[in-house]
Amino acid sequence: MKFATIGTGWIVEEFLEATRQFQDLEYALCYSRSEETAINFLNKNNYNKTIITTNFYDLINSECDFIYIASPNGLHYEQAKELLINNKNILLEKPATFKVSEIKELKDIANKSKVILMEATKCVHVSELQIIEDFIKNNEVNSAVFNLNQYSSRMKDVKQGIYKSVFDFELGKGSSFDLNMYPVELAIKLFGNVKEIKAFNKRLKNGVAIANHSILLHENGILTSITCSKNNFQSINSQIFAEDKNIEIKGITQIDEFVINNSVLRLAPLKITREKPNSMWYEINDFMEIIRNSDFIKMNYWLDLSIETIRVLEIIENNN
Repeated sequence: MKFATIGTGWIVEEFLEATRQFQDLEYALCYSRSEETAINFLNKNNYNKTIITTNFYDLINSECDFIYIASPNGLHYEQAKELLINNKNILLEKPATFKVSEIKELKDIANKSKVILMEATKCVHVSELQIIEDFIKNNEVNSAVFNLNQYSSRMKDVKQGIYKSVFDFELGKGSSFDLNMYPVELAIKLFGNVKEIKAFNKRLKNGVAIANHSILLHENGILTSITCSKNNFQSINSQIFAEDKNIEIKGITQIDEFVINNSVLRLAPLKITREKPNSMWYEINDFMEIIRNSDFIKMNYWLDLSIETIRVLEIIENNN
């Protein structure tokens, strides 16, 4: 399969590193608004045969089997829409959109055009997640606490009133649609759709959220408490509670590892580590299988998860 990329940030580097593990993938086309930026990016990552373009419509006219979109968040919807209309398979970096109406529209276009669209949220595609899902099915899980606090490298600029990238009101929407995607989508994947939401946000002077605190009541009665911020550093892992047992998760953005504890039986903790070093391997593998099999049932399963996640994020973002 030939593929193209939109974007030249660190996440695209991580994506390319994962694609090297697939022998049938070829990096054919790199789109960037700046040719110099693209040249530097490809040289840095040792790609000398990849074609560079600064013309978006070259993506439409290319023979690429799919396009990975990792542009600033606020550009995702328009770029994906244009490419889907022109019958291109899309792996769309999270968040797919800022509005549930937009992701629903993209889903409709993909189904009508008979092309594949999938959002690239790493944590929900990790294969080892099935062990946690089996634990939830077999135990009386009642609640979870998900923590995701990462001190941003851009905080120095933020403190000086410089709001770039994710902290830009139009392009990023702050923590609400960046880091908070991970715990919210993971909670919905594990515990199901959300019935009720209580949320509070701490905002910067430009109105963008820097921290989100929310409680999700799932339709099955499970409660998820989420603390997420880009201005703090954390040393406490996330946990899922099931009376006398729990699961402690390290690194919920990509499920680095987790431990199953049983206090009553006094069993030794069971530690599970993610098999693949690069967690993006899992989402790429799922995406390629959907394309190969034209599996629109699986595509719509993942898109419905994205839709519910963005619906919840919209509610969280619109609180206070």
